[in-house]
Amino acid sequence: MTKRLTSLVGLVLLPALTFAELHVVVVEGLPGDQVYAERFDRQVTAISLALRSVTELERVRVFRTDDVSRDALLGHLRSLQSEVRSSDQFALFLIGHGSYDDVEYKFNIPGPDLTGEDIAASLDELPTTDQVVINTSSSSGAIADLVANDDRIVVLATRSGAERHATRFGDYFAIALGDPSADIDKNKRISVEEAFRFAERQVSDYFERNDQLATEHATLTGERAERMALARLGGAQPNVVDTALGELIANRDALNAEINTLRLGRDDMPQAEYQSALLEKMLELARVEDAIEARQEELGANE
Repeated sequence: MTKRLTSLVGLVLLPALTFAELHVVVVEGLPGDQVYAERFDRQVTAISLALRSVTELERVRVFRTDDVSRDALLGHLRSLQSEVRSSDQFALFLIGHGSYDDVEYKFNIPGPDLTGEDIAASLDELPTTDQVVINTSSSSGAIADLVANDDRIVVLATRSGAERHATRFGDYFAIALGDPSADIDKNKRISVEEAFRFAERQVSDYFERNDQLATEHATLTGERAERMALARLGGAQPNVVDTALGELIANRDALNAEINTLRLGRDDMPQAEYQSALLEKMLELARVEDAIEARQEELGANE
């Protein structure tokens, strides 16, 4: 048994992190001043680039400050109702400032702000329940109850609307998507949970280093947070010109998709049946991985 085969068999019980089709909306809010303008710009750029390593460019819609409005954003989210399938994933990133007047949360954008009710309603109307909302703004904790459900992953930079100071969580979350140290299981992918834990640690360290009382406490809810990948370290897979190698890689990707589907449905299967089916797929994947490595070595020897 090869080392790869042994390793893959050992991962049978671990959750999957890749999905075939991920649709994303990234929103950059009003900065208020130049310092935050630069910070938000860096965050949005880093997040957008990272996402392109796990999904197609056309599935990532970025609303920058100069082209975002409540009508445009809600209109785009409505249009996704006919594009997103029930088997797809959806991610919403809100990068900016938020406010809360003890009654209503608002994400600050040009013109009318985006409200917590807007966010919740738009998410509820999408055909897929496999969703993640990541709100890095101040007072983001105010929407926790609005957006919570059994399937949705929710990442909020604050634990309540009362934490009104500008947050640092978004900076570190964006960094996590490209930092190998955030990859806890060393599978070259950064999951929602891995990015969250990395950012959470960095925020805590920041306040400790500066001997300050923490003004933000991020929260994560959702059982699938460890399964959704937001970035692949090293970027997207390169184009392959060798036909045989390309077929092997396509076979590997298809197997990964089958394994992901199997894992998502594991709660609906008898445990023994799930374990048997998953092990069979993992063994097949190991054989394909070995074949890919052998073909790569063969091509290298012929160069």
